[in-house]
Amino acid sequence: MNAQPECPTDTDPLVLDGELTIYTAAETAARLRAHLAERRVCALDLSGISELDGAGLQLLLWLHETLRARGGTLRLVAYSPVVAEVLSLLHLTAQFDLDSAGATVGGAS
Repeated sequence: MNAQPECPTDTDPLVLDGELTIYTAAETAARLRAHLAERRVCALDLSGISELDGAGLQLLLWLHETLRARGGTLRLVAYSPVVAEVLSLLHLTAQFDLDSAGATVGGAS
């Protein structure tokens, strides 16, 4: 799992790519905690995610709930077909607002 260096503003997306799985969850969680330290809004680009398992999904749910508890927002600005498929199968597309006009599907299946 790779992430770009911290973004300078709340509106610049944090790009995650590769696997979002049990094998990368701890490292990704640490990066997300650092990214969220002073933010209430997180724009997330998941267009490069090639695999998403239960641990990765838990991380996305944690991020969503953490921001909501702070009065903030999680925006998925782009997502891969893998992310869309998992969220759709679990009926979470509305929670992550995948149907919004701002979110675009990217990446390869």
